[in-house]
Amino acid sequence: MTTGRVSSEIPTFKIPLLYWDSMNTKVTPLEGVEFDVLIRKRIKDFWGYGSLKSPVWFVGMEEGVGAGTPRKDFLTRFRLSENKVTIDMREGMEIYPDHMRWFKDGAPIQPTWKYPIALYLYLKNNMIPMREEVREHQIHTLADSKKKETACIELMPLPANSIKENSWVYGKLNVPNLSTRKEYIETYKPRRVAKLQKLIQQHKPKLVIFYSLTYLPDWKKVIGKEIEEVTKGMYFTQTKDTSFCVIPQSVSFGMSYKRLYAYGKKVKDKIIL
Repeated sequence: MTTGRVSSEIPTFKIPLLYWDSMNTKVTPLEGVEFDVLIRKRIKDFWGYGSLKSPVWFVGMEEGVGAGTPRKDFLTRFRLSENKVTIDMREGMEIYPDHMRWFKDGAPIQPTWKYPIALYLYLKNNMIPMREEVREHQIHTLADSKKKETACIELMPLPANSIKENSWVYGKLNVPNLSTRKEYIETYKPRRVAKLQKLIQQHKPKLVIFYSLTYLPDWKKVIGKEIEEVTKGMYFTQTKDTSFCVIPQSVSFGMSYKRLYAYGKKVKDKIIL
């Protein structure tokens, strides 16, 4: 991959964006000057959805994208986030039916968000939430920039369909250190960890819920201190301003609401929301 200086001016012409062939999930690499610029800005500035003024942050590894996502959707998504730290979860996203289906009345509970939402509601109300309460928060409140209640933050900035190298679609960009996913992670993750730590220190959310054990060492670096394993695979600590919970992803073997609330019961008296 070649590297070089990219103009700060974004061309007005349109060029193809990465996409997944809906018939065979073949990936087509993302290429072009506009995307070089957009990706550089996203890596530097973008952190997710909602408002950093929200008192509760849900922090994950990276934004997922589904196979078959139209390339025009990716183009608009990157343009929406240009020069922004966060964007609203719903505003401007109406053209993405697959995204917006999680925010319509009666929507199914999204697997990635269900445990962070449920834990937050349990800690907030000191009682186990009904499934409808979890659903309602997802549909109407999650990462709403105006309501400023919960934010969805991503450690890594580039949407990905998989953590596998053969699905990496950013390798042909004229952006340093994107030749492989491994190179991207090794280069940019330490920088993002340091920046996320500063963002938390600056905005002082009352509660941060990390929902992944894969990046547990990185969460410890973000927090800046050791954390206690309260129940199996679930951790807690706090600083003067912020309480930190670490829970597994929903796909983790053995993860359940029962385990979640057993953990919540042990930490709830330490958290003020």
